[in-house]
Amino acid sequence: MNKRIFLAFAIGVLATAVLFALSFAADSFGFTSLANGLLWQNTLLQSFAPLGNMGTPEHPVYEGTPLNFLAFLASAPLGIVVYSVMAYAALSMVRRRA
Repeated sequence: MNKRIFLAFAIGVLATAVLFALSFAADSFGFTSLANGLLWQNTLLQSFAPLGNMGTPEHPVYEGTPLNFLAFLASAPLGIVVYSVMAYAALSMVRRRA
């Protein structure tokens, strides 16, 4: 049981780290939509953080707030938890079949 939890946590950390790296690489090559999809947890959390319009209504210029930075920091633990739970469920199903 503890071994399965540790393995699921390790898979969650690895999956989150790989998807973070792929997301930053995709963004650097100009694939913004792909980057947002790969880092879906950050996209989700950023949608709740308000942005301040520094420009005019015709030409908006949005500036991030400290809440955007906190949302970015919170996206890594969220990804680890989600992917760990998914890995634990998959490992439990494999164990029942064996």
